[in-house]
Parts: sequence; structure tokens; C-alpha cells
Amino acid sequence: MPVSLTADDALDVTLRRTRLRACLLATHGLAGGLGRIQALLELRKIPFVGPSAQVAGLAYDKLRARQILAYHSLPVPTTLALGGAEPPSRHDIGMLGWPCVLKPRRGSHAAGVRLLADADAIADASAAARDDAGEFLLERAVIGREVQVVLLHGKVLGTMEVVREAGDLAQIRAMTCPPGLTRSQLKGIGNLAEHATRALGLVRGAARVDILVHPRHNEVILEAEPCPDLRRSGVVARVAHAAGLRYEALVQELLRGLVDLPERVTPEPTVRRAPAPMVEAPTVPLQ
Repeated sequence: MPVSLTADDALDVTLRRTRLRACLLATHGLAGGLGRIQALLELRKIPFVGPSAQVAGLAYDKLRARQILAYHSLPVPTTLALGGAEPPSRHDIGMLGWPCVLKPRRGSHAAGVRLLADADAIADASAAARDDAGEFLLERAVIGREVQVVLLHGKVLGTMEVVREAGDLAQIRAMTCPPGLTRSQLKGIGNLAEHATRALGLVRGAARVDILVHPRHNEVILEAEPCPDLRRSGVVARVAHAAGLRYEALVQELLRGLVDLPERVTPEPTVRRAPAPMVEAPTVPLQ
């Protein structure tokens, strides 16, 4: 019988008292990205869907993840770290060029993301980051279309293009699934996403890779999300539905191999529709 547990400060005590055969993590953001919940489940020897604590924490750290992706020759934005013991020099900041994007080193939902227009704004952001307890990334802005690739057990399930509100970058104004791109473009984006998840070890459960597509068809990987939103209204569920996988069947696929499950739910027949019209305004790089 499925039970719902709250990921609060008493979770360790709850896990001790609750007899679980397996766990499907529905956390998103810091709650799951830091790997602390996964670490508790590993400690209690409870199987769970998704990456290990170490893998999740590493992928959620945008700086470390980009270093790994760059090592594997995958395209990532030029990035500087702010708020550490050794802040970047003015020369390093100047070499980025502008506009730039300031974002938390660990974060999601585009919280705290700002577009900086000139050198003065970059200098102010650098000074503010040194005074803040957290850490930030400063990256060269890449103009392009944001495409979110959803993967299931390391394989592409589908893609979603998102357009964000200019005044509130955390708000999504439009979603299109599949994106209005050519078949070869979608295949190239999917290959990039699969290479990224393999490089980061995100081959268990669902993952999401956010990619910016430049008008000249150059792609840049913004991030790989180890614990994407699994709500019915989220990108993962929407992409799965477009691929003919109902929500119940998606959950079954995530749990398959951890617990005994009934036969797979029959997918809904896929109805081909023309892509929704897109607003041809470029989007700024976001998480």
C-alpha cells in the first residue's frame, strides 16, 4: 500500500518507523538536489528511484557539473564562481563580456537569477556575492531558445520548449511539445542530453537537461537536473503524456525493477498535432 512521507526534519525518525519496500522521490530543488534525502535512504538501506546521494549532489552543483561536462567536451557557458575564498579578478570578469547572467550555484526554478547588462552591474554583483553567505555563478549570456530534454533511465523520452516572462524569469509564459525544430536538430539535442546524463551518472530514474539553442543552431547545456519536478503539471509528466505515456504508466516505469508491478499500463494512442505557434523572441539562459 503506497504511503506519502514528508521530507522534513523528522524524516529519519519516520523512516525508522515506517516499513518501506522502495521509495519514489517526488522532491524538487534543494530538498532532493543536495542528496541529503538520498543519503538517509541509503543509510536505512531503502531502495529508491533516481541517482545516489553523491551523484545527485554533484549534478545539482552547477559549477562542478559544468566542469565535468566540459571535461567530456560538452558545450557549457563560460562561467566564473562568485562568493568563494578567492573572488575572480576584474580582468576575468571583463573577459566574460556582457550581458551576463547571475545565478545561485545551487538552485532551481530560476530563483535568484538576474540578467546583468554592463560592467558596473557585474562589479556590483561580485561585491554583493562576497558579502553573501551563499555562492553564485556569473556566466556569459547566450541568446537562444530554451529546450528542456526529459530522459527516462538515461534515454530521451521527449523535449519541451519553454518561453519565460521577460519581467519575471521564474515564470514560464509558453510551452511547446515537441519544439518547433527540425528532426535533425531534435536528434542532436537529444544526443547532447544523453551524453550529459552519462557523464554525470544520471542514468537511474527521470532526469532533465536544459539546453539553449542559438539561432545559428549552436547548442549550450545549461544544467542537468537530477530530481526534476514529477507533478502531473510538470514538464516531465507533460512530455511523457506527449510520448503516449500516461502518468500512472510513468510512475510504473520509474518504479520498475524496485518492486513487483502489474503489467504496464497501455499507452494512450498518440495524436499528431501541429506544433503550437511560438513567439520568436529570444530567451535568456536560465535554470
